[in-house]
Amino acid sequence: MTTFDDTDLFSEAFHDFRGVGSARRRPALVTPVVMLAAALLVAVGFLWARGGPLLADSSVDASTLLPQFAAEQTSRDRLSSDELDDLRVDRRSTRFLTETSTGRHYAAVGSAGSLCVVTVQPGELSALTCAPPTRTARVVVDETLLVVASSGSVPAAANGWREAGPDVFVND
Repeated sequence: MTTFDDTDLFSEAFHDFRGVGSARRRPALVTPVVMLAAALLVAVGFLWARGGPLLADSSVDASTLLPQFAAEQTSRDRLSSDELDDLRVDRRSTRFLTETSTGRHYAAVGSAGSLCVVTVQPGELSALTCAPPTRTARVVVDETLLVVASSGSVPAAANGWREAGPDVFVND
């Protein structure tokens, strides 16, 4: 049988209990400052995630971004009600841009003021691709079409892009 020589097990097991109740206090100003910094960080994160005004160019009128909008709308520029069905664009703003293997492409001003490209394929629903209306706006429709605002950066010809019209680039 085993015996214990030390009979003071209680004092060893519960040693230093007096220090448990005394916690270090923070200065009263630290908690509100940390909370404010956290709230600002969250707000900046939301703005960054949605491409807000902190990181983007200032908004401009989308109808001033492409030279095609300066010309009067012709019959070639107009889209039928079926082609514009459920698309949120100003039907008076549509302008024909070009035709590629993916369909006919039209510039338009979105109902929220964005710069948009409507793609129409026979027998398919029309597709809408938009970008915020900034001076450097770029609307990437697909791998074959890119629309760049007049003061935006032009894609490299070395990558296969060629100009199909003012501010309209195709990659065949």
